[in-house]
Amino acid sequence: MRYFDVRRLYAPHLCILLLYVYNIAGIAIPFSFVTFTVHRFCCIVYHTNLFFKTKRWVTICIVSQWIGEFVISLPFLFRRGSYCSNELWMQIYTCMMTTFLPSLINTILNIRIFAYVRSSTRRIQPQVNVIPTNSSNNIQQPIISRRDVSLLRQMIFIFFIFITGWVPVYLITIIGYFVRIDPIILAGTAILSQLCILSVIINLFICNHTLREYLTNKIRQCIGL
Repeated sequence: MRYFDVRRLYAPHLCILLLYVYNIAGIAIPFSFVTFTVHRFCCIVYHTNLFFKTKRWVTICIVSQWIGEFVISLPFLFRRGSYCSNELWMQIYTCMMTTFLPSLINTILNIRIFAYVRSSTRRIQPQVNVIPTNSSNNIQQPIISRRDVSLLRQMIFIFFIFITGWVPVYLITIIGYFVRIDPIILAGTAILSQLCILSVIINLFICNHTLREYLTNKIRQCIGL
């Protein structure tokens, strides 16, 4: 019986591919948050354009996300130097693409969303106050519903938790190139990142009523209740 030799993965050309995939995996989650924010930004700010409320727009957002991740990770394929070494600039690049760039984009877009909603609410509110009660059909509806506001806040909170858990991991890795890091600190940052991922999963399960009811019914069926 043959056993797989892990060292085969570290052949020169496979090393390039592994590091390329490593960077894609690192930026996948934060860029999914960016994709969601871009989608909601266009739906809210350009709410009169029906295209942004179609499934085609959702598909474009998802496809653009993956294309962007493949393109952003290209420097790992065309780099020079030792094939199997994860150099300092590569760690800094992954850290920037995973934490700081998504944070900057999310912050700017979310600020613009809430600023737009706030200004729109101020314009609509006086008009609503002067309309008689018997002309309710002419009352302008809010641009963003309470459900959308709650969803935006939820996604911002989840993104904040994710960044809190993973920024220390990447920073410690970069600092490790210059000074020796205590193994306890390395283990602590790794545990923190996993706890943040776990808390995100639990939070999504608690807030997703449909999923919670579906899983609850399946569990009841399994145990015969």
